[in-house]
Amino acid sequence: MVSNVLPDCWIVSSGLKGCENQCIGVAEELKLKYEIKKINPSWLISIIAPYGKPKNNKKITAPFPKIIIGAGRKTIPYIKHIKKISNSRCFTVYLQNPKIKTNNFDLVWAPNHDNIKGKNVISTLLTPGRVSSELLKLEKNKWNNKFQDIPKPYLSVLIGGKSKAFNFSDKECLNILSSITRAIDLGWTPLISSSRRTPKKLILGIQNLIKGKPHYFYDGNGENPYYAFLAISDAALVTPDSVNMISETLIANLPTYIFNLKCKSKRISSFLSTLEDEKYIKKFDETIEIYDFKKNNPTKYIAEHIKKIKTPLKSIN
Repeated sequence: MVSNVLPDCWIVSSGLKGCENQCIGVAEELKLKYEIKKINPSWLISIIAPYGKPKNNKKITAPFPKIIIGAGRKTIPYIKHIKKISNSRCFTVYLQNPKIKTNNFDLVWAPNHDNIKGKNVISTLLTPGRVSSELLKLEKNKWNNKFQDIPKPYLSVLIGGKSKAFNFSDKECLNILSSITRAIDLGWTPLISSSRRTPKKLILGIQNLIKGKPHYFYDGNGENPYYAFLAISDAALVTPDSVNMISETLIANLPTYIFNLKCKSKRISSFLSTLEDEKYIKKFDETIEIYDFKKNNPTKYIAEHIKKIKTPLKSIN
């Protein structure tokens, strides 16, 4: 969001969409006028971040906003640099585990499973994002005519991909295809969204199995109806590689089932186990049922915490 009016907030982004959306979500919850500052770190900064000093960036000059929000390690040298050249007039918020002392920022948010401690640290079970009742309503109205001929009930099927924690082996891809087939056999109409990390063979497999069946499939081309899916679905079936995707389906108040994939990360395993123990999510086995769970909105929690701090935000609202 860029206009002729000076922004209240800069979002420092290295181009990682998940990180960027976390920051946008907090800025939107605070109802701030924000501008996204895309950074282009050198190869050295890319390697040594969160350490290092960035080169001068023509986009990062006075006048400075009241608040800076960033996420992702490559943004950290820039956030620290802005704080320094603005003589600490910018209130800096870092989302995620900075891997350096938290007193480099005015406020740090990190998920519970990162177990970060500090006087200026807050934590939540789920991760922040852009999901809000306003956004879901807007996206539902925007895409409504695209789903009119597709029978209900709708199931958001969100497919991630290979990461350090998940292999997406051939066997696991077959398991995903089998689970989607089972969901269709149960009477659900899948609204499927893949990601840039989704294996091509899995995308082809999904395309083959949904031929001739009611569905909507976003394969990465054109505009993404992701938030519209969350707005109109009755439940969700999600690969467990993305903490953000799982958080967003839960913030959207969707009963959420996860595909049974092997996790190599203790952190993410802890996150998933906690969600399962506290009845937020269920592993998909034979059925998908609507169930109740405690509502949870980390984005609102973070925004409310920022408002309580004595910051320049007091003069915005």
